[in-house]
Amino acid sequence: MNGRETCWSCGDPARPSSALIVRLRREEGGGVYVVAITVAYRKARIRVPLCARCRKIWHPALRSRMLAMWSLTLGLILVPSALIMGGLMASYYDSGRMFAIAVGIGGAIGGIAVAVGLPAYRTQHKHPQNLRHPHSHPDVVALTSSGFGILN
Repeated sequence: MNGRETCWSCGDPARPSSALIVRLRREEGGGVYVVAITVAYRKARIRVPLCARCRKIWHPALRSRMLAMWSLTLGLILVPSALIMGGLMASYYDSGRMFAIAVGIGGAIGGIAVAVGLPAYRTQHKHPQNLRHPHSHPDVVALTSSGFGILN
């Protein structure tokens, strides 16, 4: 290819500084010990060549994927935790007031998670016309078909 790379997404000449590094991870066989279960991960990084224009187009969609994942995961963890803590504290303190506070906190956390995560989740699926997604690069597809998960 005489030293010139083409953008995976559109086919124009790629810029080395615009390349996207796709991080992947697969769980390997861990060991079970008396105290804890250990999990080993095999990691991989694939460099997908992009031009500056495609990097600018894909960056918000890929970033929103991470935002959606983190906000919805934290919401799913924190809302039940707030409710459980409220229930535990309600049995020890004034039952009606503490549980209402916990429900309010859990509802606020859940509302924030949905308010942030849902628009980000919708944005990640917007696909610019006539452009190939960086996650459809052959090296990325080969690893995902062998059990790797995409981290970014």
